[in-house]
Amino acid sequence: MKQGMRFLVKPTSFFNQLQWSRHHWVIIASFLGLALVETQVGRQHQLYSAFATFLQYRVGIGANAAIWAVMAARLGLMLGGAYLISTVIYIVGSLVGQANSRRVLFRRLAVVFTVFLGGFIAQHYGDTNPNVALLSLGFYAWGLFLGYIAIRNQFEMNHLQTSILLAFAVLLVTSSWQASNRVITVALQNQMHSLSKNHVEHNQSQFKFGANL
Repeated sequence: MKQGMRFLVKPTSFFNQLQWSRHHWVIIASFLGLALVETQVGRQHQLYSAFATFLQYRVGIGANAAIWAVMAARLGLMLGGAYLISTVIYIVGSLVGQANSRRVLFRRLAVVFTVFLGGFIAQHYGDTNPNVALLSLGFYAWGLFLGYIAIRNQFEMNHLQTSILLAFAVLLVTSSWQASNRVITVALQNQMHSLSKNHVEHNQSQFKFGANL
């Protein structure tokens, strides 16, 4: 409760406390939990369902196993993307500003990414509910503010340097979430094309066999 109040009232102090926190795994668990929610309620939910159905047909696994396989793949892509983005930010920030602990930066950025993901989830319902749209904007604004604090404190940059690196980080984050959808879409399209090609070749062979008879 105390850490939660510090997160809302004194975010700078909250980020500084992350250096000695023994419960940073909660941050990762929160991010993964929201990522799982986004997979279930996001606009690409039908895509994941279609891919799960295809896996069930192609591999011969059960429906529950297929769903969990798709969810695990999406979560893995999002977590891997977050790790790569954090690494890129650390490299760029260390070149421009003062290099500090990479582990602390990853903890701070995990909080920022989680807030952005909350806004991304709320955005799915913003078209039908103006209040949710405002909530989504609030999440994004808070995420930008937290990202600014995290980067500025981490690398001891000036305002301009921090703003440029933050804009670069936001672009990477939003692109990575879209990229995970594209990866699954391309994989499904390739598998469907392969299946259709095999089906056509099978029909042609059957036709030739019948003609020879």
